[in-house]
Amino acid sequence: MKRIGIDLGGTKTEIILTQENVLNVIKRKRVATNRDKGYAWIVELVANLINGYKPLIDEEYVIGMAIPGSIAPQTGLVQSANTTVLIGHPLKQDLEALVDHEVLLENDANCFALSEAILGAGQGKEMVLGIIMGTGMGGGIVHKGRIWRGIHNNAGEWGHTCLDFEGPECWCGQKGCMELYLSGIGVQRIYQEYTGKRKSLQEIYRNYEAGKDQHAQKTITDFVHYFGRCMANLINIFDPNILVIGGGVSNLPILYKAGQESTNRQLFNTKLPVPIVKNKLGDSSGIYGAAILAG
Repeated sequence: MKRIGIDLGGTKTEIILTQENVLNVIKRKRVATNRDKGYAWIVELVANLINGYKPLIDEEYVIGMAIPGSIAPQTGLVQSANTTVLIGHPLKQDLEALVDHEVLLENDANCFALSEAILGAGQGKEMVLGIIMGTGMGGGIVHKGRIWRGIHNNAGEWGHTCLDFEGPECWCGQKGCMELYLSGIGVQRIYQEYTGKRKSLQEIYRNYEAGKDQHAQKTITDFVHYFGRCMANLINIFDPNILVIGGGVSNLPILYKAGQESTNRQLFNTKLPVPIVKNKLGDSSGIYGAAILAG
């Protein structure tokens, strides 16, 4: 059986055709999403990608897609999507009508966690928390090889739990969300508060490593403290086997030593640390997860 996996992102959309083993990719294509063109454009874009792969398939196949939001179980409509043009639309139904095939939709962070639990850094572990720290922050929970979604399909949205109730206002309307401290934009925000200047995450971290910018030193020190507090909270709540970090911020090596140490110090039971590791599947984690959940 072949599998089609799609990763619908705000900037790019990727599609793969794989064998039963999703790591055995037959074909891969990536295009611009152009979300500013609206919902109908996105539906047609994805449908055209899928239909373009059909001539390559001469056997039974399944389709799964990672989306930057979730499906409300009561209505079947997209909810909580940072690609806001999707919100309130029956994406699954509209897409299936154009491709004449069932399409399984899943939150992109859940797809990341699933692929890392089945094939990546969390392979063989009973409970895996996938933590995505990129432009924003989110995550997914996989228990015994299955995604745990919660009753409203919103489990893992810890990026919008409060770290500081007197903190800055988040786009979600709340204050002091984890995302404001642990995302790439969050690190930039902290640095800008100290300096009035905006620099990229990579530049801030390079300056930190060089030891020539006291504000970069302070920013990364704060970031490591916040990281430890957030990860300790998640460990205290879920008691998982492992935390797997994804997204652009996962490339900062400081997370896996100083970040682990900061987490361990802030645990309820400091004698029971949980390993924090970098993902193994990189940018493809989400799309592999989409292909896995299909079938």
